[in-house]
Amino acid sequence: MSRLKKASSNQEILAVLNETADAVGVVLRANTDWSLSGLRDTQYAVDLRADAAALEVLTSAGVAVLSEESEITGVFGDDDLCVVMDPLDGSTNASRGVPWFATALCAIDKNGMRAGLVVNQANGRDRYWATAGGGAFHNGVAMRPSGCVELREAVVGISGIPKQR
Repeated sequence: MSRLKKASSNQEILAVLNETADAVGVVLRANTDWSLSGLRDTQYAVDLRADAAALEVLTSAGVAVLSEESEITGVFGDDDLCVVMDPLDGSTNASRGVPWFATALCAIDKNGMRAGLVVNQANGRDRYWATAGGGAFHNGVAMRPSGCVELREAVVGISGIPKQR
């Protein structure tokens, strides 16, 4: 695998993000343990295994990583890239068999976002990606804004685990 730098093309970056999501997918498909990690409320043991699989790919590509699960890894200098990620976004959904949980990855440089990828790991088929200046896509089909301009016509979603009382 080539080492990514700020000078890498957005397509090279996306290739590494896809490889990362695929590595996480292998872990998730093999998982049968939905126990909590014991490190944080709402963090599952599989969150840490997914994180380790993602970090293996990303650190071998030479990028810094800011992960929801393991915080900061690597150095993020002026010529470097950093991948901000949640290797298993929606782990509570996954633990309950709700078929929407994803790997979310975004590569940034010091000027901002370069490439982002979200893969629905529940089905392994739905991939959403975007690159700076290159548009957004779902499974290779360009995405467009809905044109909705009135809040009453919009769909607004929120999530989270309510605090225990």
